[in-house]
Amino acid sequence: EEGTHNDDDSMPCLSHGSSYSSEEEEDDDANQYTWEADCDEDDDYNDAEADPPLILVSPQIVDDSANKSRRPQRERRAPQRLTMNHREAAKDWREASFCQDVELAAAFKTEVVALIDVTGSDASIFEPAPDNLRVIMKMKNAKVKEAWLKAYYKELKVLITSGTFAIEKMSEGEVAVPTMETNRVKLQSDGTLDKLKTRIVVRGDLQNKQSLEDKWSPTASFRSLKMFLAHAARLRVRVRQMDFIGAFLQAKVRSRVFIKMPAIYGELFPDLAAYCGIPVRLVKSMYGMSLSGKYWYQELQEYLLENGFEQSKVIACLFWRIFPDGSCVCLLDYVDDCLYFGTNDITLKHFEAQISARFDLTLMGQAHWYLSTRINQTANFDITLDQSRYCLSIIRRYLDSVGCPNVVREHTTPLPLDFVPTADDNSIDEATAEKLSSEFNLDFASCVGALIYLALSRIDIMHAVNKMAKYTRRPGRNHFNALIHVLRYLRDHAYLGITFYSDVERSPIHLMLRNSESVPELFKELFITFSDSSWNDDVDTGRSTGSYLISYMGGIVDHSSNMPDPVALSSAEAEYNEACLACMATNHMSMLLDELEGNKKPRLRIPLVLDSKSAIAMGNSFRDTKHTRHILRRFHYVREGVDSGRFKLFWIKTDDELADIGTKQTPGPRHSLLTNTLLVQVCDGMKRITAAFTRIVQYKRGDSV
Repeated sequence: EEGTHNDDDSMPCLSHGSSYSSEEEEDDDANQYTWEADCDEDDDYNDAEADPPLILVSPQIVDDSANKSRRPQRERRAPQRLTMNHREAAKDWREASFCQDVELAAAFKTEVVALIDVTGSDASIFEPAPDNLRVIMKMKNAKVKEAWLKAYYKELKVLITSGTFAIEKMSEGEVAVPTMETNRVKLQSDGTLDKLKTRIVVRGDLQNKQSLEDKWSPTASFRSLKMFLAHAARLRVRVRQMDFIGAFLQAKVRSRVFIKMPAIYGELFPDLAAYCGIPVRLVKSMYGMSLSGKYWYQELQEYLLENGFEQSKVIACLFWRIFPDGSCVCLLDYVDDCLYFGTNDITLKHFEAQISARFDLTLMGQAHWYLSTRINQTANFDITLDQSRYCLSIIRRYLDSVGCPNVVREHTTPLPLDFVPTADDNSIDEATAEKLSSEFNLDFASCVGALIYLALSRIDIMHAVNKMAKYTRRPGRNHFNALIHVLRYLRDHAYLGITFYSDVERSPIHLMLRNSESVPELFKELFITFSDSSWNDDVDTGRSTGSYLISYMGGIVDHSSNMPDPVALSSAEAEYNEACLACMATNHMSMLLDELEGNKKPRLRIPLVLDSKSAIAMGNSFRDTKHTRHILRRFHYVREGVDSGRFKLFWIKTDDELADIGTKQTPGPRHSLLTNTLLVQVCDGMKRITAAFTRIVQYKRGDSV
């Protein structure tokens, strides 16, 4: 491959060839006069012929005295390649003194690496991922095609060598379910290629749908992830990550199932042909089976419980074990990806050795990428998570191709201040909505769905996403324009995340509370809930938009922007209704926190912060008046919680009410203040990587850097 490399693309004064061929000699002769002309114009070069041997100040010096007799000094050819053949002397190599060592090494690495599917390489040539093997076989790029076929072979080899199949005859009435494949380009946190992943999966649409067995298995939610990271910051420990290799293939199939893989696999990979094109019985679970997730969860659950772990009753995929010395190991599972931490290095290493002996897995060290979210752990044990890369992918997917003029000015709010969300702006019918979708080149429902997942960490857009989600069926022109405004806001504010502090007194939320005139006593509280409501702001139904934020260790672990069902008759009632939803969510998170802390009794006196004194009065007293007796009993959950001591209501000034960000579109300065209190700017590592790569490319092209 090196011999066929285009010399025109090589870095000047560098070579990656292993020999000096006759073809290269001919090329040298053809270009010799041009080289000599350049040398004649260079006075320093001509003067150097009569000078003593040149002494270079660079550490990279090549002795070319052995080649003096082959060609006169004046006929010395332009250096094109740096030889790596130890049997051959370097041919007249002169160092480019203007090249920095780092750039030289990086450019040389780019030249010599022939494999295009290695970790850290450019992933764009593999995207989009092919739908099936038929698409791969039609690829014109031989190297890309070979890389994908390698991924197929690796997947099939793992299935067979792990004992997934048994060649048996089917009984009467049994059916072999065909398989299909899924392909994915897996990326690292910096956007470069991690690996090409192929999964051979069972066709879910052809499986028996009459089975009454429960297929559900628990997985980590985003709020449980944030709670897990916040507690790790509090304990001042490092969160680590492990990946179970082919997790479903490590779980036993607890029923009799046959599958059939395509015969073409055997034609492409003859050494694996014995299992292709014929029915085989599944001994271990495969991806795509309706019960695969449950089988794997049962396998992991049984192992952990047998080895002294306890299982959470709040989040079923959370496990922990308390050791005799008082240390603990805590584990959060999402199918085959697990986060874990330990408070003692010895017991942590013991746990890693034990679970590695039982399962085929990879210990990945400190966690940095989980659920499409980047995790950054600092030296002082603060932990930051952000979805900035996912945000950028949304912008590239939807905003870059949108069918309207580009607006380059900065957007300081997610929605226009004059935008009124109403169903009156809906399209007349779905056909009209489809025409608008074609006009704007924007899939409204798909874009809103992507934003819903992004809003799990981007608190600043939760109000806008909540409003846009109401119009996904028949959006109108105003709705499309408002959604594009949200995308432009994200373009201008892509790098925001949530930080959980090992010392809450350093968090912006607690600094705000300390400076507040109304609730300075909450400055050192670890677990706080904020609740707010905007009365009667929905012009279609008269309902009120409410919001709550739950903070733990200085970061938001749960939040919501919603509209409670009953129409509130006053602003106090609207605040009270939202406080009920906030109390329910807080109770759920507090039960999880009690388990993490090892508390046997429920947590008491959880602060609930509101900016309505009337709502606080309604929550602190069971007395009904003509203004409150119509309120549904379910909303008096606040009264029950206050009476039992689980909650304590605090009043705060409206200016300090953080939940205000989810109730309405606030003006730019107010929105920026709330955003900077709740979220933090995260570093953009890709900018540095891109800048370094640009310098290398410019150098190789001969451009001025």
